[in-house]
Amino acid sequence: MKKKIYITVTVVLLATVSFGLYQYFRTPAAAMDLAPVFTGNAQSMAREAAKFQIRDVVVLQDTVVSAESKSISLPNGVIVVRDSSDTQTWPSSGYVSVKGFYQGIEIDDFFGDTLIRVGGAFLLESTNSEDLD
Repeated sequence: MKKKIYITVTVVLLATVSFGLYQYFRTPAAAMDLAPVFTGNAQSMAREAAKFQIRDVVVLQDTVVSAESKSISLPNGVIVVRDSSDTQTWPSSGYVSVKGFYQGIEIDDFFGDTLIRVGGAFLLESTNSEDLD
């Protein structure tokens, strides 16, 4: 009887440790590795933002309104934060195509603007504003 209990506890403990180690060492999927649920510009994303789930992958193609060191703003209050592993130089103006995770809608406390956040983003394509016709 004690031997059965010992074997059962050992099997459960090994299974728990194995699963825990798997979860600890697995790498999370980057947005680049997943298929997007949305592709479009910032205006169409703003219209459809309520339909998205947090962590849905989106591809945005629009003109940069403003830029900071780790993020860009697109029209309609869409803020895109770059993934830390993306080593490309992001443009501060012009047209961009980026792929990232939808992170939700928030209201800016200071200005009262509605902001749509996209994080973990990778630059797919950029075009300087002087190249646009």
